[in-house]
Amino acid sequence: MQENENRSIEEATERVKKRLSLEKIRSIPKYRDLTFSDYEKLIKDSETMALLILKAFMLKK
Repeated sequence: MQENENRSIEEATERVKKRLSLEKIRSIPKYRDLTFSDYEKLIKDSETMALLILKAFMLKK
């Protein structure tokens, strides 16, 4: 079960990276000097926030 969830999260992360490439993010003035490692951290932090929100929502029910 855990392995399946991890794979789903990895697939979702890859889909986000395809939709929001580093070039697209750099077109936003706030992120124009973003490095690749900063981009990876931004994606990872966004993923963490989304999972925390989802977990809180599921625990509330």
